[in-house]
Amino acid sequence: MLNTRHSSIVFAVSAVILLSANTSHRPRVNPKDGLTYMWIRSGTYWTGCLPGDTQCIGWERKRTEIRIEKGFWIGQTEVTQAAYKKIMNADPSYYHGASLPVERVGWSDATTYCSRIGMRLPTESEWEYAAYGGTTELPKEPLNVIAWYDPNSNDTTHTVGTKLPNGFGLFDMLGNVWEWVSDVGTIDMNGAIPNARVLKGGSFYNAARDIRVADRLGAPIDLRHRDVGFRCAADN
Repeated sequence: MLNTRHSSIVFAVSAVILLSANTSHRPRVNPKDGLTYMWIRSGTYWTGCLPGDTQCIGWERKRTEIRIEKGFWIGQTEVTQAAYKKIMNADPSYYHGASLPVERVGWSDATTYCSRIGMRLPTESEWEYAAYGGTTELPKEPLNVIAWYDPNSNDTTHTVGTKLPNGFGLFDMLGNVWEWVSDVGTIDMNGAIPNARVLKGGSFYNAARDIRVADRLGAPIDLRHRDVGFRCAADN
């Protein structure tokens, strides 16, 4: 039987070591929204379906090595309802709680939020690189210790940062809510979607197949669903 407590401690220690090795800046708080942002150094990773991933659906990007030329900042957590209300003076979420991720936010509103705090949405490649946390392998930990998804979520969002972080110190890159990125994306199970953008990471609503870094979903920019949120990024 897997000793979840022991493996969780090992994962947390490994995350601290990776975080130290892979970042050259201290975490910083954006004074406008009060959220913490982590510096992700430049580097390379493989996009697309990883070797050994038996859950690939077929709309993952083509397996390619990608170079992230410049380091960037990205939210340590998904944008919370408290932060969103502070910046946008709005409370669109279906589930209510200051520390819950904001949801039912369309791509345009997410873009506006990031712009107002001097940031932007991450690209899909930046998001994937950050989500892998300094590794190029599938997670070794059980999903239930790193992500909120259908089997453990009780069909609701959860307070950000309550699962284990990845190697870059980022929380909820998988599960809790889908996250908008800046890239155009026209693929879903029904085919092409006009004027669409990409969602990443899966959510509390999804099964394990969707809780994968490589997975992607195209959605109309005005989609506002109870499992769709975002986090911001910046160049410097």
